[in-house]
Amino acid sequence: MRAEKIKKAKESFNTRSLTEKVVFGIVCGIFAVYTVIIMYPVVFLVLKSLQNVKDYLGLTLPAEQTEIPVFYFKSGFAFENYVKAFSEMRQQTPNGEVGLLGMFINSVWYTGVKLVLNVLMCTITGYVLSKYTFPGSNLFFGLAIFTMTIPVVGTSGSLYKLASDIGIYNTPLFVVLTSLGGFGFNFLVMHGVFKKMSWSYAEAFFLDGGGHCTAFFKIMMPQARASMITLMILGFINYWNDYTSILMYLPSYPTLGSGLYVLDLVMRDQRTVYFAGLVIMLVPVLTIFTVFSDVFMGNLSVGGLKG
Repeated sequence: MRAEKIKKAKESFNTRSLTEKVVFGIVCGIFAVYTVIIMYPVVFLVLKSLQNVKDYLGLTLPAEQTEIPVFYFKSGFAFENYVKAFSEMRQQTPNGEVGLLGMFINSVWYTGVKLVLNVLMCTITGYVLSKYTFPGSNLFFGLAIFTMTIPVVGTSGSLYKLASDIGIYNTPLFVVLTSLGGFGFNFLVMHGVFKKMSWSYAEAFFLDGGGHCTAFFKIMMPQARASMITLMILGFINYWNDYTSILMYLPSYPTLGSGLYVLDLVMRDQRTVYFAGLVIMLVPVLTIFTVFSDVFMGNLSVGGLKG
């Protein structure tokens, strides 16, 4: 499939005029420079994570040399930094110490729960408000838009008080309940997707005796799969890197994001090990984006009726 796309791109390029080729070359050059700018911090981080701490601090430099080179590997590559990251990077919590592996596990279940529940609830509410008319439907849609205008800092205090009063503060149940809202950016996207989706499929299913719930899960939701996957990719990046929510509401369950944020000040004398922890946190995000890049960059249009 990828080879066919490359072949078609070459054929399309050969049929262009000289002016189009020049413009195409300039655009490609701009994007090449942009790619280098984006990739340099990642390469810098990986190389620094493989540096020996003495090389990083310049302790192995000759006496007459005062400036530390950006990439200095006199002692060779220190792959043991990644082993030390799992053994030495630990955060104190109200329930005891949590190591890097524990943070990784917390990141997995926190991101997974937030992704599945939030996207599913936004898909359901977007479908109902776009395809069904009932008393108050416009009011609910208006409330969904209005709640998005309220700054997060304006609700943090009340959410903290509510979570404490009902006993879900610093518990996994907090993640579950706060993921069931069904509104927000994901709701707007799914509402638009279902709004432009043909209702003929569901009507044909109803004529055959099908129910509304079955029509949603078996007929309508599969057509919105591409949009849901894209929202999950974006949500994964957001939730995986989230640290403010964890620090405020789940102090006993540090994730990689919150844990590395706290350890930034603690590991000043072990920066290369800290950099290794950052690389470990970065790997899942790059993997997910690489695997689903075609879906993410593809056309999000849904529906199969033409004309």
